[in-house]
Amino acid sequence: MDRYTTLMTLLSFGCISGSQFPLRQYHYVNMALSWSEAQLYCREKYTDLATFDSLDDLNRLKADFSYSWAWFGLHDDPAAWETSMGNKSNSWRWSATGQTSTTGYQSWDRANPDYLDAKETCVTIIGEGLWNDLTCNASHTFLCFNDQNKKNYIFINQTMSWSSAQQYCRKNYKDLAMIENQEENTEAQNTKPSNYKVWIGLYQEPWTWSDGSKSSFRNWDPSSLNNYGGNQHCGTENSENVWGDEDCSVKRAFICHQVSKRKTTLRMKFSSDADLTDPKVNAQILQQVDFCDSFNHFFIVYFGVTFISVLLFKFSLSFK
Repeated sequence: MDRYTTLMTLLSFGCISGSQFPLRQYHYVNMALSWSEAQLYCREKYTDLATFDSLDDLNRLKADFSYSWAWFGLHDDPAAWETSMGNKSNSWRWSATGQTSTTGYQSWDRANPDYLDAKETCVTIIGEGLWNDLTCNASHTFLCFNDQNKKNYIFINQTMSWSSAQQYCRKNYKDLAMIENQEENTEAQNTKPSNYKVWIGLYQEPWTWSDGSKSSFRNWDPSSLNNYGGNQHCGTENSENVWGDEDCSVKRAFICHQVSKRKTTLRMKFSSDADLTDPKVNAQILQQVDFCDSFNHFFIVYFGVTFISVLLFKFSLSFK
């Protein structure tokens, strides 16, 4: 075995997988508070209301659930989508850019958007150029657009779900219609038959984590996710680890998480006959180091003095 290969072997076997050191420790707090009160408590005593990345995270939670449901960190801020074209993570976005509105223009019908039954996250344009949120799997005709010097809208007289319409527009044009001012909204309205309800490219992805995490993991109980009464905007979890939505002012127990702030720095020096200027060699060394350091997990690297002497490698490690 050459010295370079041995170096890689030592680095590989010296790493303890970060998965053995969970990023978060979960704490069930048997105290009845509103969601916002629970958030403050968790941020004072721990790190934040609980974020979950996987079923493994849920299974590591040990709790007696004295209350049938407990708050955790998922919430849906209605101020981000109910009355304005905001710029928060759960605000309305345009399919063509994946970004929130740059102009703030909106043309909502009265009482819309309302996120009815926690299902309406895609948008149609209806009579008089007004917008209405609907369930994305409904079938409607739609508007595509091209964007060269000016947006050009194209009416497609086929009924599809929002996502199928999006795929069609991206394949044949630019995307589903993007509307950023009154002139464009009038042109879009005039492009479709007057009595048709058609998809445009506006959509939203509800629910964000209290700690700002980007975790896409969800474990909703479909029967418990319903935005009953139009005011259920905070996430709860039961003893079976399934989730529902609830009025954020209700008093419930809650789940916090703690993230360790301890940092470990590894310094090492080595000498080798391998050509460390070789990009291939360099990349493989960095790959091994990155493996140990990924996701800021604690890691340990151990090199035996005897092996180092025999293999003519010299390592100096210090942790601080």
